[in-house]
Amino acid sequence: MKNVLKLTLVLLFLVSCKETPESSGAATSKNLDGLMREVTGKNADKDAEYARLMEELLSKTPLSNNQFLEAFPKKLGSLSLDETPYNGTKNVDANTQVMVGKFGNGTIKMEIIDAAGNFATQAILFLKNYDLMNLESDDNTKYSKKERNGLITSGVYVTSVNEAVLKFLYDNRFYVKLEGNDMNVDELWDAIKLDDFKRFKELNK
Repeated sequence: MKNVLKLTLVLLFLVSCKETPESSGAATSKNLDGLMREVTGKNADKDAEYARLMEELLSKTPLSNNQFLEAFPKKLGSLSLDETPYNGTKNVDANTQVMVGKFGNGTIKMEIIDAAGNFATQAILFLKNYDLMNLESDDNTKYSKKERNGLITSGVYVTSVNEAVLKFLYDNRFYVKLEGNDMNVDELWDAIKLDDFKRFKELNK
C-alpha cells in the first residue's frame, strides 16, 4: 500500500512539474535533483513524514458542509467576508471539501481544501512541492518559500499586475490558498491573522 501511495505521489508531482511555468536551467536542474532523491529513496526521512501524515489524514472524516461554513473566517485581519462562501472550484471537483470566499470587496480571495479522507494527497503534494521544487524568479515573477509563524509558506508575486498568491498548510490538514490584489506576498501574509483560522484547528479531530 505504501509503495502504491509513493508511486501515486511521484506521478502527481511529475504532473505538477509539467504544469509549472518554465524556469531557468539552474532551477530545472534542482527540480530534477529533488525528483531523483525521491525516486531513488534518498528522501527517506521526508517520505516517512509524508506517509505518517497521509495515513493520519486518510483516517479522518471530512468536515460537514455546515462545519466548514461555521469555521470559514468571517474576517481576514481587518477585511470582512464579502458574501457567503461557495463550494468547489473549476480546478478541484468537490461538493463539500473545498470552500472559496472573497474579502474586502475582492481584495483577497481565499480557497481552503479540507485535506482529509480522499483529499489527503492535496496536503502531501503541497509539502512535496515545497521540499523538492525550486522555481527561479525573474523581473516579472517572484517566487518565494519561507517559514512564517511556524508554517511553511510558498508564494508568487507578479510585479506587472501587482498580484500575489500565498499557500500554506494549516494544522497539517487544511490547505489554504490566498490570492491578493494590489499587494506582494509579504503584504498578503500581513493582511491575515492565524487566529482567523482557529476554528479549523478546534475541529481537526
